[in-house]
Formats: sequence, structure tokens, C-alpha cells
Amino acid sequence: MTWAWDNRSPLGRMLSEHVYLAFLPLLFGMVLALPLGIAVARSPRSRTWALGLCALVEAIPALSWFVFLPGFLGTSLSARVNVVIGLTLLVTFMLTRSIAGALTAVPTQLVDTADALGYTTSARTWQVDLPAALPAIIDGLRAAAIATISLATLAALVGGGGLGLTFTDGFATRSDAEVLSGAAVVVVLIGLVETLLIRAQRTFAPWSRLAPVR
Repeated sequence: MTWAWDNRSPLGRMLSEHVYLAFLPLLFGMVLALPLGIAVARSPRSRTWALGLCALVEAIPALSWFVFLPGFLGTSLSARVNVVIGLTLLVTFMLTRSIAGALTAVPTQLVDTADALGYTTSARTWQVDLPAALPAIIDGLRAAAIATISLATLAALVGGGGLGLTFTDGFATRSDAEVLSGAAVVVVLIGLVETLLIRAQRTFAPWSRLAPVR
């Protein structure tokens, strides 16, 4: 950890870049995926091909987006907007599949009861289905967060900065301390986000420990 302390200023800068590269896609992806996931869950006819498309996009290596997006956007290869958009696409399709799956897994008895009580489709979605599916949705968000924080390290390969610089520079200079320091910060960042999301689940969906919706 001596390297980390001696280089705390550049390491802090890399961390702030990494937070920007990882958390903007999480925010944008969640905003986009929520209506898409609801739409897919409501449409049994299109669900199969929509979820298949999500799986296909998820299978595309993140680095491919970083390399090919500049040609479509007219940006430079090192522009961070390529990383943000690429990871946003990945998060959007990951969370769309997760939200759609969580909503379709809501117990039929709960849905039938809400319908019998006179809930409209929209009211049932927001007041019954989404709260019941919240634990599974948060699980999906945790998976997306881990993926984004990890994949954001690849931004360094295209000049996007972030904690991935500790790997590229560390391997170039054969500095094991730099590589290990960067890896440790990434692991701690993932751990903090996971802890926050677990606490959020316990706060906003305390019933999930008794009867989780999977």
C-alpha cells in the first residue's frame, strides 16, 4: 500500500474518473431500462425476441463498443463519451432483462388480487408489481454495478482514463505494487456499492428476507 499512499493524488484522480465512467451509465441505464422492462413484461408476444436481443447485446464485448462507437458518433477514440454510451447500452439491456424477468415472476395470486380490487394496469404496475419485484430488481442492479465498475477499467485501453491506468501503466513499468493498488481500489469500490445496495434492499424491501421474489 506504500505505492498507493505515495501516489494518492493521481490515484484519487483516477478514482474520480472511474466513478464518472461507471456510475453515469448505471444512472442512465436504469432510467432507460425501467420503462423498457415494464413494456417487455406487459407484452408476452414480444418478450421472447426482446429478451433474446438483450442477451445478444450483453454478449458483445464492451471494448468493441469503445472502439466502434467513435465511427458512429464522430468522436475521438479517447473520448470518454464512447465509454459512457457503450456501458449505458450494456446496463440498459442487462436491467431491461432483469426488470422484465422480475415483473413476470410476481406471484399470480398477487396480480389477481390487485385486479379484483380494481387496480388499473398502470396503478398495479407501480403500486403492486414493482414493489413486489423490487428485491429481484435490486439484485439485477447489483450485477450491473459490478459489471460496469469492472468493465470501466477497459477505458484505459482507449485513452479514457480511470483506474484501468494502474493496470496498463503498472504492466508497462512492471510495477506489481501499482497493479495491486489499482485492483484493490476497484474491489473496495465494488464492495461499497454492493453494501449500499444491500442496505437499500433491506430498507425499501424489508419483506424480501421473508418472501423474496426471484
